[in-house]
Amino acid sequence: MGYPKALYRDGDGFDWDGRMTDRRVVESREEHDAALAEGWLDADDYIHGKAKADPLDHDGDGKKGGSLKGEESTRARGRRRKGESGK
Repeated sequence: MGYPKALYRDGDGFDWDGRMTDRRVVESREEHDAALAEGWLDADDYIHGKAKADPLDHDGDGKKGGSLKGEESTRARGRRRKGESGK
């Protein structure tokens, strides 16, 4: 991989197919690694959504928090009447 190299992230620098984007140019492998650690992405990763995972996305579904995979929601459990099994 040659340098200089452009990296991207969401921002307000320019419009890239309807997505507001910032661009940063790095000149070395060390700068590249540091920028990636700060959340910048190579063009392919930026375009195809391989963004750094949100630390609050506990189950990898792209949303903050975890899901109740295989379990009914708390809201549904709260609606049951006393003595009903929900099955």
